Amino acid sequence: MAATVVSNTNIIPSGAFSLVINGQIESAHFPGMDNLYCKFSFVHGPDWVVLSGLEEGITQMSCKSASLPSTKDTNPPSSKICVFNFPIELAFKSTNAFGWPQMVLCVYGLDTLRRDVIRGYGSVRLPLAPGRYAKTVPMFVPVSSSVIGGFLSWATGQLPEFLDPKFVATNEGREVTRVRSQGTVRVTFNVLVKDLVYNLAASSTGR
Repeated sequence: MAATVVSNTNIIPSGAFSLVINGQIESAHFPGMDNLYCKFSFVHGPDWVVLSGLEEGITQMSCKSASLPSTKDTNPPSSKICVFNFPIELAFKSTNAFGWPQMVLCVYGLDTLRRDVIRGYGSVRLPLAPGRYAKTVPMFVPVSSSVIGGFLSWATGQLPEFLDPKFVATNEGREVTRVRSQGTVRVTFNVLVKDLVYNLAASSTGR
């Protein structure tokens, strides 16, 4: 398990507001895939300062549990998910709501030949209003531009990847990438906002 701990005690200009996030990367659901782990990082605008917390990190590897019953009470069933329950906690300050922080998720796993390969990318914007939120983040993977290229990637264990995972949190260049939907990650957030003069509560959804 590894993470980067950030602590910034720079003087914050007057009129700044605070955003405090804590929660968990709960689980991943990738049908037909097992032995998964998740890397995460945060992307934000130039006016934002990280005061404390884990700005990036990696969860433990998780396997699907064969001992849990597959009932209709959970969707997906508990036996079909990889559970992480990895805690996240971060504090921001900013003078501008532009570039509101996003969380970037990258799920990796082992293929049939026990090679470490990418299983999915995804991003979620942090909630705008105080409260508790549960988010299901749809994941996707880049695909080769040709059938032959796709076969060669699989055969060599070098599946297409983004050079910079934070690319998924931006708009520039996304329209020319080819991707395929694959799996979901469940994340929970507890949000505290202080001294924010903007009325963003009406724009916040998914609580």
